Amino acid sequence: MNRRAASAFGVAALVVAGLAAGRAARGSDVVLHTVERGVLRNEILATGIVDAVRKTPISVPQDLSNAMRVSWLRAAGPVKAGDVVLSFDPADMEKDALDSRSDSASASSKLDKARAEGTSKERGLDLDFTVTTDELSRARDIAPEDTRIFSRNQIIEGQLDRGVLEQRLTVTSEKKQATHKLTGVDMDLAAIERRKAELKLKRAEKGLSAMRVLAPHDGILVFPMNWRGEVLNIGDTAWPGQTIAEIPDLSQLQARVFVLEGDAFGLAAGNRARIEVDGQPGLAYEAKVKRVDTLAKPRERGSPVKYFETWLDFPADAFRNVKPGRRVRASILLTEVDDALWVPKGALFQKDGRRYVLKSEGGALREADVTVGASSLGRIQVLTGLAAGDRVALSDPRQARPGTSGGGENTGAAPAAASAGR
Repeated sequence: MNRRAASAFGVAALVVAGLAAGRAARGSDVVLHTVERGVLRNEILATGIVDAVRKTPISVPQDLSNAMRVSWLRAAGPVKAGDVVLSFDPADMEKDALDSRSDSASASSKLDKARAEGTSKERGLDLDFTVTTDELSRARDIAPEDTRIFSRNQIIEGQLDRGVLEQRLTVTSEKKQATHKLTGVDMDLAAIERRKAELKLKRAEKGLSAMRVLAPHDGILVFPMNWRGEVLNIGDTAWPGQTIAEIPDLSQLQARVFVLEGDAFGLAAGNRARIEVDGQPGLAYEAKVKRVDTLAKPRERGSPVKYFETWLDFPADAFRNVKPGRRVRASILLTEVDDALWVPKGALFQKDGRRYVLKSEGGALREADVTVGASSLGRIQVLTGLAAGDRVALSDPRQARPGTSGGGENTGAAPAAASAGR
């Protein structure tokens, strides 16, 4: 080996030795956390709107038999009793009224026609009955019955003529009765059609009179959001009985917020909360959870994400600054432990149903079984297995990272835990 090659080999050996010494000095890149005591707070965030405890609903009139399209809408805000809240497009109702009038006139014409035709037929049959009766009476009066005067053939012909007239009289009478019944049926059917048309016309006229929805009393007009989180707009369709607006009682408000199902463990009435209202930066109100819905529901149709609808009491001093419909953000306190021994959640590991931490002892990491209690977003309470001042690893150095074999990262953890986390 020449001098230049020997020199290069020596430099390379020094570099490798320096890298190894640096890795040993850094403790194999394992970050240690010192266990301490302190306040452990588990808070969750939720969003929603301001709502009134009591409110007067304004609904689509029941006189409207079909869905109606909104053609005009009053802006949310102060309203007086009798003010128009919204108007519907009357085109469909006007068409129904026009069609109903036409159907009613047509049914009346059918009724008159059935009555006239029935009367005409019955009069014709009455005339036939009268003529036949007269002919039968004359036939009986001049019937050839005296065998001394009339021949046998004449007597038989007279008897046949009377029989024909009697049969004709019977048929005419039966036809008259049948015609009377058929005329009555035709008139009844026409009358039913006319009543149907008149009822439809009354509904249409009632609907036309309900094209405008009025405010029942003075107050603040609010348009609530539907299940999609949208408010009513011009062009939307509304159904009979549907609540389209509200006049809330501003003397008592509440916040209606939605908590993710996965965050709701421990959520119950009485939990403390802080509420921030959009448009009021830096101002927060202390509140309490008043009620929690019993079942989690999706906020959007077809979405698998579910929320618990939760109501929070607003303090009385907020009523003059907050109005219904404003968006809010709430921080709800689920648990609070004043003197908790805690570690970051990243320091807790699991294997074979046991929970443990990697505790630093004498420069090496050893597994220490622990039991845990309350938790927050990034912390968890340790009940047994650790003491204040202990140092624990925030990652398991035995797990190989990309680009390494994993063998050079072992810092002395117990061999029994060599496969932990794999």
